[in-house]
Amino acid sequence: LLNELDDQLGSELRWHGEANLRPLAERLQGLDDLPEVSQPVALQATLRPYQVYGLRWLKFLSQTELAGILADDMGLGKTVQVLAHILLERESMPNMGPVLVIAPTSVLPNWRAEIERFAPNLKVLTLSGNKRASRMVEIPQSHVVLSTYALLGRDLAKLLAFDFHMLVLDEAQLVKNPNTLAARAARQIRAKHRLCMTGTPLENHLGELWAQFDFLMPG
Repeated sequence: LLNELDDQLGSELRWHGEANLRPLAERLQGLDDLPEVSQPVALQATLRPYQVYGLRWLKFLSQTELAGILADDMGLGKTVQVLAHILLERESMPNMGPVLVIAPTSVLPNWRAEIERFAPNLKVLTLSGNKRASRMVEIPQSHVVLSTYALLGRDLAKLLAFDFHMLVLDEAQLVKNPNTLAARAARQIRAKHRLCMTGTPLENHLGELWAQFDFLMPG
């Protein structure tokens, strides 16, 4: 991998982000398998083997500063895998910033219910309703902040005042058109890590997949 990288960087091609590319290649060069992880202590569930593998993959993305799409089919527990990942991150970084989850309005009750059931130690802030602006001061003290695609564009200016540890797009196929207000707003949120969740990452054409990765790893 590094030899090929040297050949390419020495060619006449122009590379963006060359300074970050070599350290990433060096990390990947020494990787034989996904990192082993222990189930977070605070998780009120026993993960199935494929969910443990998903958790290892999420940890790998975090360690390598990459981003990806968790695309298990509906009903296979994508939310609990992400909650386990958040808990695992907090175990190693107790003071880490909040995680912002953007989801369809109809899915927010499911997120609240799953957090209450599987990760009750997480402090959750739901941004909804006419009084949500006054509650944004609570974002830095929250572990998980829940909002919707419908509100993202309207609240963008206020959300840009905060730095998030991770930004999660649930039902991420909803940003398959990169020109929508929600898609453009999501790209502007400041977050150290980004993740898409969707059982249908590709429905009609490859441009939909590109739109999600343009959010995840622009350029």
